[in-house]
Amino acid sequence: MRILGSLLFIFAIQLSVPAFAESDLSCTITGVSEISADGHLEALAGKQNYYETAVGAEFVVQRDKGMMAGRFVDNMGWQVKVISTGSAQQSFKVLSTRPSGRVQSQFLEVRLQEKGPKKPFFLLATEILHGYCTL
Repeated sequence: MRILGSLLFIFAIQLSVPAFAESDLSCTITGVSEISADGHLEALAGKQNYYETAVGAEFVVQRDKGMMAGRFVDNMGWQVKVISTGSAQQSFKVLSTRPSGRVQSQFLEVRLQEKGPKKPFFLLATEILHGYCTL
């Protein structure tokens, strides 16, 4: 009985530790911009909103499902469609939509074809987040 209890405890610990698949992307935000009233792209400045503190924040992307999770990036509960799983020749692309109330959307592109360990990304939503991801 004691062995069974120990095995159950070990199993429960393993379930509580987050596990990331080998193909998951770990991403770091290096900047946030928005479109101005006259159509120019401007970096957020002057404590205008929540995303100003995003620089340096990280999030994880499940490449197989397109799910994103982090402090500033999250599409849990959204309708998620992986448009391209990406490769050495093509970017990873995912579109997330939330049609409840007012329709919202997010488009993420990670340039997996870029050389080196850091793969640039942009996330287009109300603001434009950009940075890099690693495999």
